Amino acid sequence: MAIRFWEMFEETKGQYQLRLLAGKNGMDSVVSWVHMVEDETIISRFGGTELAVTTGMKAGTEGWLIRLVTAMKNAGCTGLIVNTGRYLAAVPRQVITWCEEHDFPLLEMPWEISVTRLIQDYCMRIMQQTRREEQTGALFARLLLGKTVPEDFFDEIGSRFHLEGTFRIFCMKPVLTPEENVLFRQAVLRLENAFGLWKNGSKIRFPYFLLELNEAWILSVNDLPDQDVPELTGQIEDLFADFFADSRLHLGIGPACQDIRNLKLALSRARTALKMACHMNLKIVDFNQMGFFGILFSSSDPELLKSYADSLLAPLDAYDSRHAASAKPESGTGPSAAPSPHCDAGYAATLRAYIENDRSLIKTAAATFTHRNTVNYRIQNMKRLLGNELRTPTELFPYQIAFWIRDMGL
Repeated sequence: MAIRFWEMFEETKGQYQLRLLAGKNGMDSVVSWVHMVEDETIISRFGGTELAVTTGMKAGTEGWLIRLVTAMKNAGCTGLIVNTGRYLAAVPRQVITWCEEHDFPLLEMPWEISVTRLIQDYCMRIMQQTRREEQTGALFARLLLGKTVPEDFFDEIGSRFHLEGTFRIFCMKPVLTPEENVLFRQAVLRLENAFGLWKNGSKIRFPYFLLELNEAWILSVNDLPDQDVPELTGQIEDLFADFFADSRLHLGIGPACQDIRNLKLALSRARTALKMACHMNLKIVDFNQMGFFGILFSSSDPELLKSYADSLLAPLDAYDSRHAASAKPESGTGPSAAPSPHCDAGYAATLRAYIENDRSLIKTAAATFTHRNTVNYRIQNMKRLLGNELRTPTELFPYQIAFWIRDMGL
């Protein structure tokens, strides 16, 4: 869990005589680093979630501070601390009002307090928190992989997590160039901002951990209600929109699993959803909505699945292959049953439509742009080719499975 602005503020406001002027509702944002800033032009180099400190050297330039806070807000920065007393006597009311309206934290610190000391202190806190995150993340990774962890680890995190509660995993698989890695990690930090702790905020308020594991990013949320899953999914989709846009990112969402000791199961099911998303080129797949695909994609032997489908459908594939070049109507259908000029459905596609339309010849004909008599002739011929009456659910189900396996893109 990354360090947040309000945590540092509460721990240091007395030491540095900090006074919150505006933007209290934005204080739950993550702080990734602290910079000294005197000009808004450098904000374009920020990646977001940075905190800035200014001495107000440009106080003589009209409108400079409102431009600075506007640029920082637009860049996703965490907040601004203004060192008043020398260049700037007081923060203009216009700036305070704007920051309050936009939930952008604006703090004041007297000139007598060393800016350098504050920046060093805050950056040290961020680095220490990063080290703690790495250590805690390594233990969470062991739980995700089903390995043992020291029992005192549960005591340590028991104040943050409901250990016997539910854990739902969001598993993201990015495909990135080295240059894009920086942008992706910045988006990950912004994702952490979706989880707020400040009591007056309006963000998602559930314990979580977020880490990188085996080239995937794992977000695990504790006791997240089912009705809140779409909201969080939507925030993830918005934050990583550029990566989702051209299939460089896929997301698998697992079901809620009880107890932190079952994180391995929670991850397994989230990875199953992710596998479907990757193979079928879908942006987001929720395990709870996968249906029978949840069983298929849980298989550890994709070649076995592919072999099963190919062996069942081989007679139809062979027939379609032999007759692919033929454009004349199939015998036995009569002149009124000549194929539609739109008809390009082979035997395999016809059988699939027949199953999906509950064996209705009329609906199958409409789905395949084929005359009903032609469909009937094909079904009778398929029965002979397959040695199957294609009548009962038991007789049809294996072929439905075979088509689903082919949909998996194995």
